[in-house]
Amino acid sequence: MNFELTEEQAMLQKTMKDFVGRQLDPFLDQFPEAPLPREAVLEVLRMLEPFGVLNARVPVEDGGNGMSHVELGLLWEQLPAEIALDVAANDTIGMRLCQGGSDELKARYLGPLARGEIMAGSAISEPDTGSDPSGMTTTAVLVGDEYVLNGNKVWSSHATIADVLLVAASMGKDERGRSIIARFLVDTRDSPVQARDIQTIGLKRHHLGEVTLDGVRVPKGNLIGEPGDGLTRLSLSWLSARALLGVLSMGLANRAFEASLAYAKDRRQFGKPIGAFQLVQELLVEMKTMIDAGRFFCFRALDMLDRGVPAKLEASLAKYYATDAGVKVTNMAVEVHGAIGLSCEHSIEKLLRDARMLTIPDGTIQVQKLMAGRELLGISAIR
Repeated sequence: MNFELTEEQAMLQKTMKDFVGRQLDPFLDQFPEAPLPREAVLEVLRMLEPFGVLNARVPVEDGGNGMSHVELGLLWEQLPAEIALDVAANDTIGMRLCQGGSDELKARYLGPLARGEIMAGSAISEPDTGSDPSGMTTTAVLVGDEYVLNGNKVWSSHATIADVLLVAASMGKDERGRSIIARFLVDTRDSPVQARDIQTIGLKRHHLGEVTLDGVRVPKGNLIGEPGDGLTRLSLSWLSARALLGVLSMGLANRAFEASLAYAKDRRQFGKPIGAFQLVQELLVEMKTMIDAGRFFCFRALDMLDRGVPAKLEASLAKYYATDAGVKVTNMAVEVHGAIGLSCEHSIEKLLRDARMLTIPDGTIQVQKLMAGRELLGISAIR
């Protein structure tokens, strides 16, 4: 087993870290902690296009980057979490489009998505349907040469600013009463939707919102794949998403740790640096241990996916442990910083809020434990 990065991987990681420090962070500092204006998001996407992250998981044969999951994780780890989620929207929709989308759809959308010329988003979750997509109530009915979509979606990425949305909808029920889920590409420029942003405690520069589909018509050719394959296809993309969200959480945790380490050396109390006190050292050691463990879980899952090995258990463990550890580490960072850690003028409280946000998407910590238990026992606690 080799835990060292290759020379190419180390260079990739360093290049992104330098870019974030020199260009991306100063650009973001111009804006308040609120959803970025659409043009600013597009500018960020164009800035990141040379790194290949906008089509990282799109197959090479479809014009994509074909980047390994491990390499993508190394890049995501250096990005501000909000921006990684912006990037993920285009990359994820491109990847999903390649899983059953027509040649016409791919020719029309993959290039602009990869170049950051248009912005994508996903509309999957519903007010009463989160971790159980089989209970989806948004409907799609074929009327002539168009599908008519009706329903409400929440926690949709880029809801108010997306040019294209990947929408999951039910086309009826199977013999067990579960929704037959299909995926549709909705071009909001041709098929307008109603949308609003939802305020959240963290990741405030990223757009999360509610989408209302009220008789929205999309061409028949915008069906991706076959009716009924939606849940299977979405589940495949969630495997890498879980590990990558864990990586984002470890990125936040590591920034909190590095800030705490520097502060513990500089801040003096009772005539000596606070890092000289045993309890502060204990906090720092616990933080470092959780970060290293979380990174191991995440990159193990990503490496397995690169090798074509099913990683259902490992991806759930990565999402559960790393996002939970991210909250604990950033909270410990507040403790190390004392009163200044509570100040909104300091970055530590923002890291804590952002880390707390990452525990929920693509399956909560509790749901990840249930899925891991199913893989271990072969017994589902859900159904």
